Amino acid sequence: MKRNNKKKKAYRISSFFKVLILLILIAIITLGSIAGCYLVSVLKKAPPIEPENYREKLFETSRIYDSNGDLLQRLVKDEYAEFVSYDNIPKDLKNAIVAVEDERFFQHSAVDFKRLAGALYYDLMSGRFDQGGSTITMQLAKNLYTSRVQKIERKLMDIYYAYQIEDALSKEEILEAYLNSAGFSKGTVGVQAASKMFFGKNVSDLTLAECALIAGVTNLPEYYTPYNRVNITDEDDLSSIQFELVPVDTSQNENIDKIIEYSKSLLELGRIDKFDLHLIESNQIVPMKAQFNERSLERQHKILKNMLNQEMIDQGRYDEAMNQPIVLNISNRSQSGISSYFVDTALKETKEILINAGFSKEDAESELYRGGLNIYTSMNTQIQQSLEETVQNTKYYPGNSLDVNGDPQPQVGSVIIDNKTRKVVALVGGRGLGGGSLANRATIPRQPGSAIKPIGPYLTAFNHGATAGDVYLDANLKYVNLPYIQYKPSNVGSYVGWTTIRKLLVRSSNVGAYLVSRDIHTDFKDRKNRNSTYSQHVNNEANLNSIIETLENLGVTTVDKVNDLNYAALSLGGMTRGISPLEIAGAFTVFPNEGQFEKPTFVDKIVTNTGDVIYERKDNLVEVADKRDAYILTDILKEVVTSGTGRNARVKGQVTAGKTGTTNDKKEAWFVGFTPYYTASVLLAKDNHESLGFSSTTAATLFKAIMDPIHEGLDKVDYDKPDGIYRKYVNGRYEMFKDDTSPRNVDKLYWGQEDDEDEDKKSDDKKKKDNNNDSNKNNEDSNDSKSKKKKRKTPVNNNDNNNNR
Repeated sequence: MKRNNKKKKAYRISSFFKVLILLILIAIITLGSIAGCYLVSVLKKAPPIEPENYREKLFETSRIYDSNGDLLQRLVKDEYAEFVSYDNIPKDLKNAIVAVEDERFFQHSAVDFKRLAGALYYDLMSGRFDQGGSTITMQLAKNLYTSRVQKIERKLMDIYYAYQIEDALSKEEILEAYLNSAGFSKGTVGVQAASKMFFGKNVSDLTLAECALIAGVTNLPEYYTPYNRVNITDEDDLSSIQFELVPVDTSQNENIDKIIEYSKSLLELGRIDKFDLHLIESNQIVPMKAQFNERSLERQHKILKNMLNQEMIDQGRYDEAMNQPIVLNISNRSQSGISSYFVDTALKETKEILINAGFSKEDAESELYRGGLNIYTSMNTQIQQSLEETVQNTKYYPGNSLDVNGDPQPQVGSVIIDNKTRKVVALVGGRGLGGGSLANRATIPRQPGSAIKPIGPYLTAFNHGATAGDVYLDANLKYVNLPYIQYKPSNVGSYVGWTTIRKLLVRSSNVGAYLVSRDIHTDFKDRKNRNSTYSQHVNNEANLNSIIETLENLGVTTVDKVNDLNYAALSLGGMTRGISPLEIAGAFTVFPNEGQFEKPTFVDKIVTNTGDVIYERKDNLVEVADKRDAYILTDILKEVVTSGTGRNARVKGQVTAGKTGTTNDKKEAWFVGFTPYYTASVLLAKDNHESLGFSSTTAATLFKAIMDPIHEGLDKVDYDKPDGIYRKYVNGRYEMFKDDTSPRNVDKLYWGQEDDEDEDKKSDDKKKKDNNNDSNKNNEDSNDSKSKKKKRKTPVNNNDNNNNR
């Protein structure tokens, strides 16, 4: 019985273990099935990848350059990255990364199971999933294809992608991709960006000690960052400290007076420039000391020890690197002393180019900041810096003050264009401000006033047969009671009576600009036009549309074809939307460019990070006027500067031409002018559209201040006179005319003037003959003739200040 009991007991024990084993097997199978299902579900979510095209996944900061190919700015939106090839990365840096991140990198495949098992055990026990164990290949998968979120699901996807990467790429390619995608703190991605950011040099020039320091950052970037930003104190030596100019953190209550005091000292030491100081004083940026982070040195020492233990370096190099002091050289991401107005405008043009090349708006934006583009612009840095410095000088702004927002008023918009290339070489959209999201007054339209006259009414009139010697009556129209003179502008200042177009433009006569505009399509042989002081048969609609066409041919995009279809807008500059300093400067280049126009540009070339040229600027000149008309109008605009309204604008040692413009109530003051070398626009105006209290002579003064320094050392030259021009004596001087043209209305010079008796008799005889031939002359024309026979002097009004000049 005992034996049977033993057998039964053994059987029960054996059965228990069998059941236990069976349960364990069932559990394993169940868990395995669950795990397998989970794994399948995770991998199903994994999008397909193309590891061989890893360069396309590596984001790279685009860069923008000036006309000499010097770096202006790295287009950092959130992170800064620059690609560097495997061959240009020093061996010490590659070894340092392998030594600390994955010492068996070159021996294992996608996964180092020994290291992974230990990491997973720790993660499961702690429930935190923050332990290492990832190989460099798995980290590359995380950088390129998954995310930095610490989840088991992401870890599985990293492993899945890592095997695909290992199958497609060599170890060298994997390491290249990793070193260009890893984060290194302070918004830097990749070893080249880190090297430039922390040491101010290319990665290929790093020492062993510097390589080990950079390699240590990737583990915990913000913890092991080479430096931290701290406030400058009185104990700091401003002549030697490393510092950054960073955007102001509005959450901090900094002592602005102390910051300005430090900043002025930095200016005196030559470590910042005047423009930087302006931005600091306006509380936009602040200098922060870069304080070396000792934790990064601890990490560096560990890496150097690993390299020694893994026989990557010998004892001598180890000792040398351990004893080498780390000297930071914090790199700026943009050219010092230059506002962002020019770059902002160049970037806008770049986006348009990319969209025209087939990119969507979203893709163009992404490509611009993360596509590693090299954007070469037309900026002449020397001229840009000169312009920046000049417009910051408060002496050029009468009534200088700060508005409720703390912005200086009046404000300025100015553009400089190279006449030879038609490229913008400098642009400023405000003073005391840095650009960015702020208003760019160089591209915002304002009413141009009389600055429109050369490019609007006069150029259009010349295109339709007008000459510099055409004669008009510059008189106050309020005395004229004729049904065909419905609009009655008045001059600012006096009237000169019968005179030529040259004199009208030099004096900036509002009446003259209006009368010339009325005659754009006039038949001067028409009897009523020929025998009247003012043309009777005119085509107002055709005249105005012709001016609009001319302006549009000159790149003006802001004409309102409904509300601006009137002489006040198109002859005198009272446009609904106005013209920007950029577009009006471009329009004026038609004169020094012999009647040809090309839209001013900022971008010369765009090159991808692999060297492919996706855009290169080509000349696209369009003839808008006869070169002879352009030359004659240029000659008139030269006289505007020598003896007209633009006397203050004469550039030292240069032939200068241009036109003033002051709008109603003096809300805008303009000068737009040119030399044989450059064309420039200057707009002075208040942001709130209040009266300036001064006129265009102030803008002309600033124009000269801008242009004088950029012309230093340039020879004095004049414009080449084209063939096909002759001279004829008109109204007391020799005037220039195109061949096959002659002055119109010249006989009217004698109407209403107290000249000698012979001239009076000639005029009276002509009038009698014309009256006999015109028996049906209407009452208004008769009254006009009678007014001429009275021989009264032209009325003069010196008190009319309500119109543009």
